Amino acid sequence: GLTVKMNSGFYDLEVLKTTNSSFTDFWRDELTTLPEMADRVLSTKVLCQWTFVEQKLEALQQTPFDKIYAGAKRNTLDALANDPRAWVHASVQTTLYIMADRILNDFKAVDDVYYALPNIHYFPFDLSKFGLKNLQADAEVYMPIADPSGYITATVSRPPKGRL
Repeated sequence: GLTVKMNSGFYDLEVLKTTNSSFTDFWRDELTTLPEMADRVLSTKVLCQWTFVEQKLEALQQTPFDKIYAGAKRNTLDALANDPRAWVHASVQTTLYIMADRILNDFKAVDDVYYALPNIHYFPFDLSKFGLKNLQADAEVYMPIADPSGYITATVSRPPKGRL
């Protein structure tokens, strides 16, 4: 039979989260260079794609594509801003899974969700040469770092459908 596979999504959704974002208590070894951050700025440029797989063209034609697009974007932003599982101590990978899981739970027509989340780091700017405190708990002025910082990607899929 005929199987239709179709992708949809959005890209370059710039996100800057300035509160309820820390990354601490993670596993460390002799190669770990990332410092623990009790309060950090989380920034990324979201790429999100999802896949529809359908054997019946009529069912695909009935798919509410606009509703799924709006819901995927809403779930992405809502998970980053309002889901407490994505706040304290959560890695970007954990947040990615939460966002994808929400899309899969809300939209049964979606078979899998792919995210690419490049890290865009902001660190406190050292103002001590001006006689001002601006490090760790006192930080109020941040500077974006141009260095490569990581590119987190993952695809979260439904379990495969059984064959008869």
